[in-house]
Amino acid sequence: MSLRSPSVLRRPLAVAATAMLVLTTMVAGPLSPATADGDKDQKVSERADIDQQLEDLRIDLGGVNDDLADTYMALAETELLIPQAQQDLEDAQAELEAAQENNRQIGERLTAAQDEEKQLSGQVESGQDEVDSSDEELSQIALDAYKGGGMPSPSSVYIGGGSPQDTVDRSMNYQLTLESQGSRLDTLRSDQAVTENSADRLTAVREEIDALKSDAEDAVDRTVAAEDAAATAKQDLDDLYATQKTQRDDLESKKATYEEDEEDLESRGSTLDEEIQELAQQEREREEAEQAKKEKPAPAPAPNGGGGGSSSSNGGWVYPVNARLNSNFGWRYHPIYHTRKLHAGVDFPVACGVPVGAAHSGRVLAHTYNSGAGNKLILSHGIQNGKLITSSYHHLQGYAAPVGAEVSAGDPVGYVGTTGSSTGCHLHFEIQEDGNSVNPANYL
Repeated sequence: MSLRSPSVLRRPLAVAATAMLVLTTMVAGPLSPATADGDKDQKVSERADIDQQLEDLRIDLGGVNDDLADTYMALAETELLIPQAQQDLEDAQAELEAAQENNRQIGERLTAAQDEEKQLSGQVESGQDEVDSSDEELSQIALDAYKGGGMPSPSSVYIGGGSPQDTVDRSMNYQLTLESQGSRLDTLRSDQAVTENSADRLTAVREEIDALKSDAEDAVDRTVAAEDAAATAKQDLDDLYATQKTQRDDLESKKATYEEDEEDLESRGSTLDEEIQELAQQEREREEAEQAKKEKPAPAPAPNGGGGGSSSSNGGWVYPVNARLNSNFGWRYHPIYHTRKLHAGVDFPVACGVPVGAAHSGRVLAHTYNSGAGNKLILSHGIQNGKLITSSYHHLQGYAAPVGAEVSAGDPVGYVGTTGSSTGCHLHFEIQEDGNSVNPANYL
Protein backbone atom coordinates (compact mmCIF):
# COMPACT_ATOMS: atom_id res chain seq x y z
CA MET A 1 0.00 0.00 0.00
CA SER A 2 1.42 3.35 -1.01
CA LEU A 3 1.67 6.03 1.67
CA ARG A 4 0.44 9.55 1.13
CA SER A 5 2.98 12.24 1.97
CA PRO A 6 2.99 16.03 1.76
CA SER A 7 4.55 17.65 -1.29
CA VAL A 8 7.47 18.93 0.79
CA LEU A 9 8.80 16.43 3.31
CA ARG A 10 10.35 17.61 6.54
CA ARG A 11 13.39 15.62 7.65
CA PRO A 12 14.82 17.04 10.90
CA LEU A 13 15.76 13.59 12.14
CA ALA A 14 17.67 12.82 8.96
CA VAL A 15 19.56 16.09 9.21
CA ALA A 16 20.48 15.38 12.84
CA ALA A 17 21.52 11.85 11.98
CA THR A 18 23.70 13.07 9.12
CA ALA A 19 25.36 15.65 11.39
CA MET A 20 26.02 12.95 13.98
CA LEU A 21 27.60 10.69 11.36
CA VAL A 22 29.82 13.49 10.09
CA LEU A 23 30.95 14.25 13.65
CA THR A 24 31.61 10.56 14.29
CA THR A 25 33.72 10.35 11.15
CA MET A 26 35.68 13.44 12.16
CA VAL A 27 36.36 12.10 15.66
CA ALA A 28 36.91 8.41 14.98
CA GLY A 29 37.71 8.28 11.28
CA PRO A 30 41.08 7.85 9.57
CA LEU A 31 43.88 10.32 10.14
CA SER A 32 43.98 13.39 7.97
CA PRO A 33 47.06 13.90 5.76
CA ALA A 34 48.28 16.65 8.10
CA THR A 35 48.05 14.35 11.12
CA ALA A 36 49.70 11.52 9.22
CA ASP A 37 52.56 13.83 8.24
CA GLY A 38 52.89 14.87 11.88
CA ASP A 39 53.18 11.21 12.93
CA LYS A 40 55.79 10.64 10.22
CA ASP A 41 57.82 13.64 11.37
CA GLN A 42 57.62 12.39 14.95
CA LYS A 43 58.90 8.96 13.90
CA VAL A 44 61.78 10.56 12.00
CA SER A 45 62.63 12.67 15.05
CA GLU A 46 62.50 9.64 17.34
CA ARG A 47 64.80 7.68 15.02
CA ALA A 48 67.24 10.60 14.87
CA ASP A 49 67.31 10.73 18.66
CA ILE A 50 68.02 7.00 18.84
CA ASP A 51 70.80 7.33 16.26
CA GLN A 52 72.38 10.14 18.30
CA GLN A 53 72.29 8.05 21.47
CA LEU A 54 73.85 5.13 19.61
CA GLU A 55 76.55 7.43 18.25
CA ASP A 56 77.33 8.60 21.77
CA LEU A 57 77.41 5.03 23.10
CA ARG A 58 79.76 3.86 20.36
CA ILE A 59 82.24 6.62 21.19
CA ASP A 60 82.11 5.56 24.86
CA LEU A 61 83.26 2.05 23.88
CA GLY A 62 86.89 3.04 23.41
CA GLY A 63 89.32 0.18 24.00
CA VAL A 64 86.85 -2.59 23.20
CA ASN A 65 87.27 -5.29 20.55
CA ASP A 66 85.26 -4.40 17.42
CA ASP A 67 83.30 -7.66 17.55
CA LEU A 68 82.34 -7.06 21.17
CA ALA A 69 81.53 -3.40 20.46
CA ASP A 70 79.26 -4.33 17.54
CA THR A 71 77.45 -6.88 19.71
CA TYR A 72 76.93 -4.30 22.44
CA MET A 73 75.71 -1.70 19.94
CA ALA A 74 73.18 -4.15 18.48
CA LEU A 75 71.85 -4.81 21.97
CA ALA A 76 71.80 -1.08 22.77
CA GLU A 77 69.79 -0.34 19.64
CA THR A 78 67.28 -3.06 20.48
CA GLU A 79 66.86 -1.70 24.00
CA LEU A 80 66.42 1.83 22.69
CA LEU A 81 63.70 0.61 20.32
CA ILE A 82 61.73 -1.26 22.99
CA PRO A 83 60.13 1.80 24.69
CA GLN A 84 58.79 3.08 21.36
CA ALA A 85 57.54 -0.39 20.46
CA GLN A 86 55.72 -0.53 23.79
CA GLN A 87 54.16 2.86 23.08
CA ASP A 88 53.16 1.73 19.58
CA LEU A 89 51.44 -1.30 21.08
CA GLU A 90 49.59 0.83 23.64
CA ASP A 91 48.49 3.22 20.88
CA ALA A 92 47.34 0.34 18.69
CA GLN A 93 45.37 -1.21 21.56
CA ALA A 94 43.77 2.15 22.35
CA GLU A 95 42.79 2.54 18.70
CA LEU A 96 41.32 -0.97 18.68
CA GLU A 97 39.26 -0.22 21.79
CA ALA A 98 38.04 3.02 20.24
CA ALA A 99 37.13 1.24 17.00
CA GLN A 100 35.27 -1.50 18.86
CA GLU A 101 33.38 1.08 20.94
CA ASN A 102 32.51 3.03 17.81
CA ASN A 103 31.28 -0.16 16.17
CA ARG A 104 29.16 -0.98 19.23
CA GLN A 105 27.59 2.49 19.33
CA ILE A 106 26.76 2.37 15.63
CA GLY A 107 25.21 -1.07 16.12
CA GLU A 108 23.04 0.23 18.96
CA ARG A 109 21.90 3.22 16.91
CA LEU A 110 21.16 1.00 13.94
CA THR A 111 19.10 -1.41 16.06
CA ALA A 112 17.18 1.47 17.63
CA ALA A 113 16.51 3.02 14.22
CA GLN A 114 15.28 -0.31 12.80
CA ASP A 115 12.97 -0.78 15.78
CA GLU A 116 11.62 2.73 15.29
CA GLU A 117 11.14 2.06 11.58
CA LYS A 118 9.07 -1.03 12.37
CA GLN A 119 6.96 0.90 14.88
CA LEU A 120 6.45 3.87 12.56
CA SER A 121 5.56 1.59 9.66
CA GLY A 122 2.74 0.08 11.74
CA GLN A 123 1.55 3.53 12.87
CA VAL A 124 1.50 4.87 9.34
CA GLU A 125 -0.37 1.86 7.95
CA SER A 126 -2.92 1.96 10.80
CA GLY A 127 -3.38 5.70 10.47
CA GLN A 128 -3.78 5.42 6.74
CA ASP A 129 -6.50 2.81 7.22
CA GLU A 130 -8.35 5.17 9.59
CA VAL A 131 -8.01 8.03 7.14
CA ASP A 132 -9.25 5.88 4.28
CA SER A 133 -12.25 4.65 6.33
CA SER A 134 -13.28 8.15 7.45
CA ASP A 135 -12.72 9.51 4.00
CA GLU A 136 -14.95 6.86 2.44
CA GLU A 137 -17.72 7.49 4.99
CA LEU A 138 -17.70 11.25 4.47
CA SER A 139 -17.57 10.75 0.74
CA GLN A 140 -20.69 8.57 0.91
CA ILE A 141 -22.53 11.18 2.98
CA ALA A 142 -21.59 13.85 0.52
CA LEU A 143 -22.76 11.67 -2.37
CA ASP A 144 -26.06 10.87 -0.68
CA ALA A 145 -26.63 14.55 0.03
CA TYR A 146 -25.88 15.38 -3.59
CA LYS A 147 -28.46 12.80 -4.75
CA GLY A 148 -31.08 14.15 -2.37
CA GLY A 149 -31.11 11.27 0.01
CA GLY A 150 -28.82 12.79 2.50
CA MET A 151 -29.47 14.84 5.57
CA PRO A 152 -32.84 16.78 5.73
CA SER A 153 -32.81 20.51 5.17
CA PRO A 154 -33.45 22.74 8.20
CA SER A 155 -36.93 23.68 6.96
CA SER A 156 -38.03 20.05 6.64
CA VAL A 157 -37.24 19.51 10.30
CA TYR A 158 -40.04 21.87 11.33
CA ILE A 159 -42.52 21.23 8.56
CA GLY A 160 -44.50 18.09 8.78
CA GLY A 161 -44.04 17.50 12.47
CA GLY A 162 -46.96 15.62 14.02
CA SER A 163 -46.75 17.44 17.33
CA PRO A 164 -44.58 20.05 19.01
CA GLN A 165 -42.65 17.29 20.80
CA ASP A 166 -42.00 15.55 17.51
CA THR A 167 -40.64 18.81 16.09
CA VAL A 168 -38.30 19.22 19.09
CA ASP A 169 -37.07 15.63 18.73
CA ARG A 170 -36.46 16.08 15.02
CA SER A 171 -34.58 19.32 15.68
CA MET A 172 -32.41 17.64 18.29
CA ASN A 173 -31.65 14.71 15.98
CA TYR A 174 -30.72 17.12 13.20
CA GLN A 175 -28.30 18.99 15.51
CA LEU A 176 -26.69 15.79 16.75
CA THR A 177 -26.26 14.55 13.20
CA LEU A 178 -24.47 17.76 12.19
CA GLU A 179 -22.22 17.63 15.25
CA SER A 180 -21.38 13.98 14.58
CA GLN A 181 -20.39 14.68 11.00
CA GLY A 182 -18.36 17.71 12.06
CA SER A 183 -16.53 15.66 14.67
CA ARG A 184 -15.86 12.99 12.10
CA LEU A 185 -14.42 15.60 9.77
CA ASP A 186 -12.17 16.98 12.53
CA THR A 187 -11.00 13.46 13.33
CA LEU A 188 -10.25 12.86 9.68
CA ARG A 189 -8.16 16.01 9.52
CA SER A 190 -6.30 15.06 12.72
CA ASP A 191 -5.68 11.52 11.47
CA GLN A 192 -4.35 12.88 8.21
CA ALA A 193 -1.94 15.25 10.02
CA VAL A 194 -0.69 12.50 12.34
CA THR A 195 -0.23 10.11 9.45
CA GLU A 196 1.68 12.67 7.42
CA ASN A 197 3.98 13.47 10.37
CA SER A 198 4.61 9.76 10.94
CA ALA A 199 5.34 9.31 7.25
CA ASP A 200 7.86 12.17 7.38
CA ARG A 201 9.57 10.66 10.40
CA LEU A 202 9.55 7.21 8.83
CA THR A 203 11.30 8.60 5.76
CA ALA A 204 13.94 10.27 7.95
CA VAL A 205 14.48 7.09 9.97
CA ARG A 206 14.93 5.05 6.80
CA GLU A 207 17.51 7.57 5.57
CA GLU A 208 19.26 7.32 8.92
CA ILE A 209 19.29 3.52 8.65
CA ASP A 210 20.91 3.69 5.21
CA ALA A 211 23.57 6.05 6.54
CA LEU A 212 24.16 3.90 9.63
CA LYS A 213 24.57 0.77 7.52
CA SER A 214 27.25 2.51 5.47
CA ASP A 215 28.90 3.79 8.64
CA ALA A 216 28.72 0.32 10.16
CA GLU A 217 30.67 -1.07 7.20
CA ASP A 218 33.34 1.61 7.71
CA ALA A 219 33.45 0.81 11.44
CA VAL A 220 34.01 -2.87 10.69
CA ASP A 221 36.86 -2.00 8.31
CA ARG A 222 38.38 0.28 10.93
CA THR A 223 38.10 -2.42 13.59
CA VAL A 224 39.74 -5.02 11.35
CA ALA A 225 42.57 -2.60 10.54
CA ALA A 226 43.01 -1.79 14.23
CA GLU A 227 43.11 -5.48 15.11
CA ASP A 228 45.79 -6.06 12.48
CA ALA A 229 47.81 -3.06 13.71
CA ALA A 230 47.59 -4.21 17.33
CA ALA A 231 48.63 -7.74 16.38
CA THR A 232 51.59 -6.40 14.38
CA ALA A 233 52.66 -4.09 17.22
CA LYS A 234 52.43 -6.97 19.69
CA GLN A 235 54.52 -9.21 17.44
CA ASP A 236 57.10 -6.46 16.90
CA LEU A 237 57.48 -5.99 20.65
CA ASP A 238 57.72 -9.74 21.26
CA ASP A 239 60.38 -9.97 18.55
CA LEU A 240 62.37 -7.16 20.18
CA TYR A 241 62.25 -8.89 23.56
CA ALA A 242 63.38 -12.16 21.98
CA THR A 243 66.20 -10.36 20.15
CA GLN A 244 67.19 -8.59 23.35
CA LYS A 245 67.57 -11.88 25.19
CA THR A 246 69.64 -13.41 22.40
CA GLN A 247 71.88 -10.35 22.19
CA ARG A 248 72.38 -10.24 25.95
CA ASP A 249 73.46 -13.88 25.97
CA ASP A 250 75.75 -13.19 23.02
CA LEU A 251 77.29 -10.18 24.77
CA GLU A 252 77.99 -12.13 27.96
CA SER A 253 79.62 -14.88 25.93
CA LYS A 254 81.85 -12.45 24.05
CA LYS A 255 82.77 -10.59 27.23
CA ALA A 256 84.27 -13.84 28.46
CA THR A 257 86.04 -14.39 25.12
CA TYR A 258 87.60 -10.93 25.17
CA GLU A 259 88.10 -10.67 28.92
CA GLU A 260 91.75 -9.76 28.44
CA ASP A 261 90.55 -6.43 27.00
CA GLU A 262 89.27 -5.49 30.44
CA GLU A 263 92.82 -5.46 31.73
CA ASP A 264 93.57 -2.60 29.32
CA LEU A 265 90.74 -0.54 30.81
CA GLU A 266 92.26 -0.09 34.25
CA SER A 267 91.33 2.96 36.26
CA ARG A 268 93.45 5.98 35.57
CA GLY A 269 94.00 7.92 38.78
CA SER A 270 95.96 10.84 37.33
CA THR A 271 95.37 13.37 34.57
CA LEU A 272 99.09 13.53 33.82
CA ASP A 273 100.01 12.74 30.22
CA GLU A 274 103.70 11.86 30.54
CA GLU A 275 104.29 12.14 26.82
CA ILE A 276 102.92 15.68 26.70
CA GLN A 277 104.63 16.57 29.97
CA GLU A 278 107.99 15.76 28.43
CA LEU A 279 107.16 17.75 25.30
CA ALA A 280 105.97 20.66 27.43
CA GLN A 281 109.24 20.67 29.36
CA GLN A 282 111.19 20.74 26.10
CA GLU A 283 108.99 23.55 24.79
CA ARG A 284 109.53 25.55 27.99
CA GLU A 285 113.30 25.15 27.69
CA ARG A 286 113.16 26.21 24.04
CA GLU A 287 111.22 29.38 24.85
CA GLU A 288 113.52 30.23 27.76
CA ALA A 289 116.57 29.77 25.52
CA GLU A 290 115.12 32.07 22.88
CA GLN A 291 114.42 34.72 25.48
CA ALA A 292 117.98 34.46 26.84
CA LYS A 293 119.38 35.27 23.39
CA LYS A 294 117.64 38.61 23.36
CA GLU A 295 119.61 41.69 24.35
CA LYS A 296 116.98 42.77 26.82
CA PRO A 297 114.77 40.60 28.91
CA ALA A 298 111.42 40.18 27.25
CA PRO A 299 108.38 41.37 29.13
CA ALA A 300 106.27 38.73 30.80
CA PRO A 301 104.20 37.02 28.08
CA ALA A 302 100.48 37.63 27.99
CA PRO A 303 98.27 34.73 29.03
CA ASN A 304 98.19 32.09 26.29
CA GLY A 305 101.02 33.90 24.54
CA GLY A 306 103.90 32.21 22.79
CA GLY A 307 103.73 29.85 19.89
CA GLY A 308 101.75 31.33 17.06
CA GLY A 309 99.54 33.76 18.93
CA SER A 310 99.04 35.92 22.00
CA SER A 311 95.33 35.66 22.74
CA SER A 312 94.22 35.96 26.35
CA SER A 313 92.86 33.02 28.30
CA ASN A 314 89.38 34.45 27.95
CA GLY A 315 89.43 34.75 24.19
CA GLY A 316 90.75 33.33 20.97
CA TRP A 317 89.65 29.75 21.66
CA VAL A 318 87.36 28.05 19.14
CA TYR A 319 85.84 24.61 18.73
CA PRO A 320 88.19 22.41 16.68
CA VAL A 321 85.23 21.08 14.64
CA ASN A 322 81.74 22.36 13.99
CA ALA A 323 79.87 19.67 15.94
CA ARG A 324 78.10 19.06 19.23
CA LEU A 325 79.94 17.91 22.32
CA ASN A 326 79.31 14.23 22.99
CA SER A 327 81.08 13.32 26.20
CA ASN A 328 82.29 15.71 28.86
CA PHE A 329 85.47 15.72 30.89
CA GLY A 330 85.36 13.58 34.03
CA TRP A 331 85.05 10.11 35.48
CA ARG A 332 82.76 7.58 33.85
CA TYR A 333 82.01 3.87 33.81
CA HIS A 334 82.63 1.75 30.78
CA PRO A 335 79.23 0.64 29.38
CA ILE A 336 80.30 -3.00 29.02
CA TYR A 337 82.86 -3.67 31.74
CA HIS A 338 81.68 -0.94 34.15
CA THR A 339 85.26 -0.05 34.99
CA ARG A 340 85.97 3.41 36.34
CA LYS A 341 88.08 5.54 34.05
CA LEU A 342 88.86 9.23 33.66
CA HIS A 343 87.71 10.75 30.40
CA ALA A 344 90.46 13.35 30.13
CA GLY A 345 88.88 15.44 27.38
CA VAL A 346 85.72 15.95 25.35
CA ASP A 347 84.44 14.15 22.27
CA PHE A 348 82.96 15.54 19.08
CA PRO A 349 81.02 12.96 17.00
CA VAL A 350 81.77 13.89 13.41
CA ALA A 351 82.41 12.04 10.16
CA CYS A 352 85.83 10.74 9.27
CA GLY A 353 87.77 13.03 6.96
CA VAL A 354 86.32 16.28 8.32
CA PRO A 355 89.09 18.89 8.79
CA VAL A 356 90.16 19.62 12.37
CA GLY A 357 91.08 23.19 13.19
CA ALA A 358 93.49 24.51 15.81
CA ALA A 359 91.54 25.44 18.93
CA HIS A 360 93.88 28.40 19.47
CA SER A 361 96.91 29.94 17.82
CA GLY A 362 100.11 28.03 18.51
CA ARG A 363 102.87 25.79 17.19
CA VAL A 364 102.70 22.11 16.25
CA LEU A 365 104.80 20.27 18.82
CA ALA A 366 104.45 16.68 17.63
CA HIS A 367 102.70 13.96 15.67
CA THR A 368 102.49 10.80 17.77
CA TYR A 369 100.77 7.44 17.73
CA ASN A 370 99.75 4.95 20.40
CA SER A 371 97.17 2.19 20.70
CA GLY A 372 94.82 4.37 22.74
CA ALA A 373 94.93 7.80 21.06
CA GLY A 374 95.81 6.56 17.60
CA ASN A 375 97.18 9.39 15.48
CA LYS A 376 97.58 12.34 17.84
CA LEU A 377 98.64 15.92 17.15
CA ILE A 378 99.89 18.22 19.92
CA LEU A 379 99.88 22.02 19.80
CA SER A 380 101.68 24.42 22.12
CA HIS A 381 99.88 27.65 23.05
CA GLY A 382 102.62 29.23 25.13
CA ILE A 383 103.08 29.90 28.83
CA GLN A 384 100.15 31.13 30.92
CA ASN A 385 100.45 31.80 34.65
CA GLY A 386 103.69 29.88 34.70
CA LYS A 387 102.25 26.79 32.98
CA LEU A 388 102.69 25.67 29.41
CA ILE A 389 99.28 25.22 27.73
CA THR A 390 98.93 22.49 25.14
CA SER A 391 96.02 20.96 23.23
CA SER A 392 95.91 17.48 21.73
CA TYR A 393 93.76 15.99 18.96
CA HIS A 394 93.25 12.20 19.01
CA HIS A 395 92.17 9.40 16.62
CA LEU A 396 93.09 11.47 13.55
CA GLN A 397 92.90 10.02 10.08
CA GLY A 398 95.83 12.17 9.03
CA TYR A 399 97.69 15.43 9.62
CA ALA A 400 97.27 18.78 7.87
CA ALA A 401 100.12 20.75 9.51
CA PRO A 402 103.74 19.61 9.92
CA VAL A 403 105.66 19.61 13.18
CA GLY A 404 107.00 23.09 13.91
CA ALA A 405 104.31 24.89 11.87
CA GLU A 406 102.85 28.08 13.31
CA VAL A 407 99.03 28.05 13.14
CA SER A 408 96.20 30.40 13.99
CA ALA A 409 92.90 29.49 15.60
CA GLY A 410 90.79 27.57 13.11
CA ASP A 411 93.67 26.63 10.76
CA PRO A 412 93.48 22.96 9.65
CA VAL A 413 95.85 20.72 11.58
CA GLY A 414 94.40 17.27 10.85
CA TYR A 415 91.42 15.18 9.78
CA VAL A 416 88.87 13.31 11.88
CA GLY A 417 89.38 9.56 12.00
CA THR A 418 88.89 6.50 14.18
CA THR A 419 92.46 5.31 14.74
CA GLY A 420 93.65 3.77 17.98
CA SER A 421 91.16 2.73 20.64
CA SER A 422 88.10 4.09 18.87
CA THR A 423 84.87 2.41 17.79
CA GLY A 424 83.55 5.20 15.59
CA CYS A 425 84.57 8.35 13.75
CA HIS A 426 85.01 11.22 16.21
CA LEU A 427 87.50 13.72 17.56
CA HIS A 428 88.77 13.37 21.11
CA PHE A 429 90.12 16.74 22.22
CA GLU A 430 92.15 17.58 25.34
CA ILE A 431 93.81 20.62 26.91
CA GLN A 432 96.77 20.24 29.28
CA GLU A 433 98.56 22.49 31.71
CA ASP A 434 102.17 21.29 32.04
CA GLY A 435 101.01 17.87 30.82
CA ASN A 436 98.02 17.58 33.18
CA SER A 437 94.69 17.32 31.41
CA VAL A 438 92.13 19.90 32.49
CA ASN A 439 88.49 20.47 31.60
CA PRO A 440 88.41 22.01 28.09
CA ALA A 441 85.22 23.84 29.09
CA ASN A 442 87.49 26.21 31.03
CA TYR A 443 88.93 27.37 27.70
CA LEU A 444 86.41 26.76 24.95
